[in-house]
Amino acid sequence: MAKKEKVQLTPEEIIQKKIRRSDRWTRFWAVVVALALTAGVFAFARSQGIKASEATEVETSENAENNSNSNNNSSNTNSNTPSNSSSTDSSSSSSSSSSSSTDNNSAAPADNSGNGGGGAAAANDPASVAALINKVTGEAVAAKAGYNWARDCSVQNIDVGGAMFTNIINSLIGTISKGDDLNSVVGGFLGNGSKSETVPKGMTLDTITVYKDDGTPENLYHGSSYTLKAANIQAGDISNVVVNGDTYEFDLADSNNPDRSGNTAFSRFCNDIVVREEVDSELKGYTDAVTVKSLDASYHNIHVKAVITDGKLKELTYSMKADATLKINLKVDITGTGNLDATARYSNIDY
Repeated sequence: MAKKEKVQLTPEEIIQKKIRRSDRWTRFWAVVVALALTAGVFAFARSQGIKASEATEVETSENAENNSNSNNNSSNTNSNTPSNSSSTDSSSSSSSSSSSSTDNNSAAPADNSGNGGGGAAAANDPASVAALINKVTGEAVAAKAGYNWARDCSVQNIDVGGAMFTNIINSLIGTISKGDDLNSVVGGFLGNGSKSETVPKGMTLDTITVYKDDGTPENLYHGSSYTLKAANIQAGDISNVVVNGDTYEFDLADSNNPDRSGNTAFSRFCNDIVVREEVDSELKGYTDAVTVKSLDASYHNIHVKAVITDGKLKELTYSMKADATLKINLKVDITGTGNLDATARYSNIDY
């Protein structure tokens, strides 16, 4: 019987074979795609974010005025206003706000620090809420609390400089993994889809062991970005505070180009952000042919909900939208754009 000759593969075929074998091929392409698509995505998102922000400011201003008028009317009638809230001072807006604060928090715990009614009256003040969030998240992290984590993310509208370039890259990705495209590949890099993990006490999302489909253990991809963080937000970072019993809700200010130093409201609250240096470093782990020239990211529509009982954090949820523009060089300059919509939740927090 004739001996079967060994098929010689071209260098390109060898590379593709290695990529097919690797369950991390999405990360490689996500980096390449992200380089091209971040630029376009963030540029578009940023312009939309500015428009949304301006509209929100107008609406917030109108709501504030309406609320002020409503509070003044309430203080002049015999609604649920405490007797000590009546004031004839010309700064009736401030007085009305104080009485409204007391009303809103009548069913809330004192102030989670045992200071009685005085603490409750300030519980929906931005400075007090910011300090409370910082306190309880810091204590949970210091105690190495256990929790259930879930994150739902949708990455859409990935574009790398027009239909022609986008179609070329989609075709290239399709040769590696049938049925995948820029949205699914870049989405893999940015955490697209629904994910959940249980973190035991003493562990974090950055240190727990997860398992691939074949049973091989590994660390959670980008686990450090999703781990519960000791917040360091400021009074000016939050707005639209609503307190209902043990539940605290508020909005975080729009955040452009957050980094790990906590330069924005969102990065002072959590680490669920994309940083240029990290994208560049991860790409360099696959190839030196790609250089990230710039990353322009905008995070907006950020809403936070926290459940705090007896001074302890029991649940924390945040939702946000992000748009980004990424400029990379892959022998030629490429600009990519896209947007992201995500919600993350820490529940059953135990410490």
